[in-house]
Amino acid sequence: MKTKNNTEGKDKIRMAAIVIVSLAVIATGTLFSRTAFMKGDISGGVVGAFISITILAFVIFVFIRGNRDMEKGFPLQDERSRKVIEKATSKAFYISMYSLLAIGFLSENIIHFRDVSQATGIAVGMMALLFAVFWAYYNRKEI
Repeated sequence: MKTKNNTEGKDKIRMAAIVIVSLAVIATGTLFSRTAFMKGDISGGVVGAFISITILAFVIFVFIRGNRDMEKGFPLQDERSRKVIEKATSKAFYISMYSLLAIGFLSENIIHFRDVSQATGIAVGMMALLFAVFWAYYNRKEI
């Protein structure tokens, strides 16, 4: 179903907000990666660069697809896309919750983190990756 004129303006604002927030996150990840490389922490720099590149690829995909749909007159979000996001978020949350528990239990004897921020960074990156994987799965699946 095509959108009405009042929805088109909201969709354009939503798309611009997605791009601006994503660019801010990418810039932060890039600065983190650059700082880590300058300090000699190669693994931290690589992880920061990987996260930034992953987010950049996802933003480019969302931006191209959103613009294509808006040019055709379709809404940015409809009932199906909301349901896909809801299911992907739910699955990613449950798996992330148990993964955080596992990281907590394993961090004392098996996995040794420098500090809490390193474990938190890995957990947040894992959550984002899980959401992207589940979103791609449910977006292709018939819901």
